[in-house]
This record gives sequence, C-alpha cells and structure tokens, in this order.
Amino acid sequence: MTIDWASTALVGLGTGAQYLVDYPYGCAEQKTSAALAFLLAADLGNAFSLGGIDPTDYRNRATRLLQDLPRFQCGNGGFGLWPTACFADPYLTAYVLYVMKIGQDLGVAPDQPVIERALDYLEQSLAQAAPTQVQMLPVWAASQAYGVKVLAEYGRDQDSNITRLVGLADRMPVFALSYLLDALSAANDRGPRYGATLARVTNALRVEGDQAHVEELNADALGWIWHSNTRSRAIVLSGFARRQDDPTLVPGLVRWLNAARRDGHWGSTQSNATTLEAMVRYYRAFETEIPDMTATAAIGTRTLGTATFQGRSIVAQQLQLAMPDVLRIAEAGATDTLAISRAGSGRLYYSTRFQYALQRAMPALDQGFLVERRYESFVDEGNGQVGTSFAAGDLVRVVLRVTLPRERRYVAVTDPIPAGFEAVDGWFSTTASDMARQSSMSEDDGGSWWQRYQRGGFDHVEKFDDRVVLFGTRLSDGTHEYSYLVRATTSGTFTAAGTWAEEMYAPEVNGRSAPATVVIR
Repeated sequence: MTIDWASTALVGLGTGAQYLVDYPYGCAEQKTSAALAFLLAADLGNAFSLGGIDPTDYRNRATRLLQDLPRFQCGNGGFGLWPTACFADPYLTAYVLYVMKIGQDLGVAPDQPVIERALDYLEQSLAQAAPTQVQMLPVWAASQAYGVKVLAEYGRDQDSNITRLVGLADRMPVFALSYLLDALSAANDRGPRYGATLARVTNALRVEGDQAHVEELNADALGWIWHSNTRSRAIVLSGFARRQDDPTLVPGLVRWLNAARRDGHWGSTQSNATTLEAMVRYYRAFETEIPDMTATAAIGTRTLGTATFQGRSIVAQQLQLAMPDVLRIAEAGATDTLAISRAGSGRLYYSTRFQYALQRAMPALDQGFLVERRYESFVDEGNGQVGTSFAAGDLVRVVLRVTLPRERRYVAVTDPIPAGFEAVDGWFSTTASDMARQSSMSEDDGGSWWQRYQRGGFDHVEKFDDRVVLFGTRLSDGTHEYSYLVRATTSGTFTAAGTWAEEMYAPEVNGRSAPATVVIR
C-alpha cells in the first residue's frame, strides 16, 4: 500500500505522468503526450516521480521525443498518427505544435523548419469548408478553434479567423470555446466578444457540492478528436488558470478531476496529458496559502505514519507499507477504515493505492470487443488444421478474430506470442468479414490509405519478440480477422495470455480472448 500526500494539488500526479511515459504504444499523439509529461516534470523539479528515471534526465527525454516527431510529419507539413502511409490531421498537428511551443518556452527547442511547415499546413487547413454531415460540425469547429489558438500563440495573425469562429460559437463544444478564449487572449482581445465567449463557458459549468464539472456537448463524433468528459474539464481548468478567469470556479474543477482518477491516473493518454497540464497551471496560479501542518494516516487506532509540511513545496511525501505489514494491522477479510487527518494550516492533498500482481490466467472478457484467437498449421492454400500442439520447426498461422457491435476508433490489439514461437517477417495479412478480397497496403491492392480508412481495418502493425500489436484508426462494425505466421522453435509447454483489444482513447471499451497453452514437440 502506498500513501502520497502533499500540500499541493500536484500530489499523486506522478502516477499520471508515469502512465504517459510507460504507455505501451507509440503513435504521434502518445509520443507528444509523453514529451509533455517530461517537460512538466523538468519544469517542476522532482514534483513528478517517474519511476527509476533521474530527474536530471527529464529534459533530455523530452528533447529526444520532440526530435523524433518529425518522422510523423507528412509531405504537406501536417502530422499523422503513424510515419507509414502518412495521413495528416489538423487536430493532431495543432496538438504537436502546442507541445512544441511549451518545449520552446522551457528551452527545449524543436527544429524550426519543422514547426514552420506545420504552421503553414495548419493555416491552410482553416480554409476547409464545413462538413455537410451535421454530426461532424462540432468536430470541425473544435479542430478549427484549436488551430486558431495554436497559430495565434505562435504569433501569426488570426483576427479574421477568430471573427469567423466567434460567429460559430453555438456549434462548438465547451472545450473548443476555451480554445477560442485562448486565441482571443493571445491576440490581446479581452473585449465584448471575449466576455460573451467566457459567459458561454461559465454557463456550461455545474456546481455540485464542493465540485464543479462541465456540461459538455454530447456528440459521438467528438471521439475522433480524443474527447472525454475528463479531458473537457481539464482543458477548461487549464484555460481558467492560464488566463486568470473566474477563480471562484477553479477549486471545484480541481476537486472533480482529483476524484476522477482511477488507479492513480485518468482514462487515456489525452486525459492524463491535459489534466497534468491543468493541475500544474492551477498550482502556479492559485495555491497561495503557506502550509504549516502535520498529516497522519491510521487504520483503526494504529498509526501508519505522519508527514510534516512547513512552507511551500511541490514535493510529495510518500509512505509505503508492504502487504505483510498491512495484514499485521488489518487482517485479510476484515473491514477497517483508513483515516487521513490534518493538524495545522494549509491544504492537504493525498492519494492511496494498492499494487498487486495476479498469479492466475485472466479469462475471456467482452466489454465492447469479442476477441478470439486460434492457432493452425500453415498451408499454402486454405486453412490448416487448428490445434495447440506442433512440432519444432513447424510454421503456424495465428488468426485473430475481433467482432464489434458498432464502429470503434483508435483501436489497439495486442497479441502475446508464446515463448516457444518466433514471428516470421513478411507474412502479415489482414481481412475484414465484409470484404471478399484480401486487404493490404500494397500497390497492387488498388486502394489508397484513405480508401482503407473508409472501409475500416488495421492500418499499422508493430512486431516484437514477445508480441504483435495491431492498430486501427477505424474498425467498422462486424467481424475482422488478422493473421500472421510464427515458427515453432523451442520444445516445451508454453502459455500465452489472452489477446487484448481496447479503444486507446476510451480504454473502458475493451475485450480479451481466453489464454492459450501451446505444446511444441
């Protein structure tokens, strides 16, 4: 059991930052979010504890991540999720530029020509006409507002675009209105239209007890730009703190975000990145009371530990108890209360968590993804015999089957490879159940990346010694199959955990196949 406590709302944020650093996938958004975590950590010294990484290395890590991002820049200057078959996206480009601007402000300067090309692309994207589909208008308006905000903060004149977007305010989600306020502030416009836009944002806030939250526009299409309620609240809080808007609403937003953490972090890379930045901006702008207090943690009448805070500090104190020590205080199966108390002046923030490892195979799970896996002997034509026993040297086809009740976006599928197998390069293929022919990214397929995207399918693959990871920007409803080859190399009995599928920006939508035991003779 671990208890983190501090005299600042930054307590426990290290776990959220660690989530970004340890996130197992590596698209442009996820690398940019990790860079943001390192930049914030470097700027605040040792406020964020990032595992075994030396705080003096935070800035170097941020620099390396930012310097890697040009690989994801497309020929037109915009950024795409993956460096292969690059499809530039205005919203992603604005996010990459935004974090690069934070890097510049903190002395981590990316390549200026890369930035200028991306800014040019972003300006050109603002000329795109509004979509004809009504459901896509909020996405388009939010992307436009984000682009104008970033361009204005880089010093490019956006007055005409700001005027145009102010007229579209009723079509924007609340977080996009916060972007528009940032653009107005960067343009030194705090006049009537700033006040009217701010009123729209504050009117969308709901106060319940000591917490405040955003009544966000409920539009499913916002998932294309990584939307979540947590992220909207964080963007609004960050804007309030940065622009010094209406401080009476800020503490309630902070309390809501702190309460929204699960397992020490927020749901996705975007939720974590935006919340981390919002909390740091809040700390710098609003925490004014000088702490002078002692905190105590106890279970029942047994004191676990204390922590003393005198003067300002962004450093969290930590109390760790091994599970045997916890069980000596509170027996297994018993119900005891963990009490955190404070004596003195100042605000006490704390978080508690248990860390444990399951020693059993996890069963199949369907929470939006029905995932199945089979192993079969490889034959040149058709399907081989399905089984779990093979001879050393055999080629084996691994077939992954994912069935979806509705469209899914930004999907990651991770298939662990049993230790006795090795993946074979050059044998990857993919099909969807509603397609009669094989779908691939080869030239003779006759389809562009964009056509593949419209059909839906896996558009990026990463191969490792112990796993294969598939990514799909969009998967249509129905059944999708993906197969790859492995070779049986080592005799023995091996266990593979179930294949795991999730929406990266809505990880509560997930699924897992049953584990498998493979025998190699």
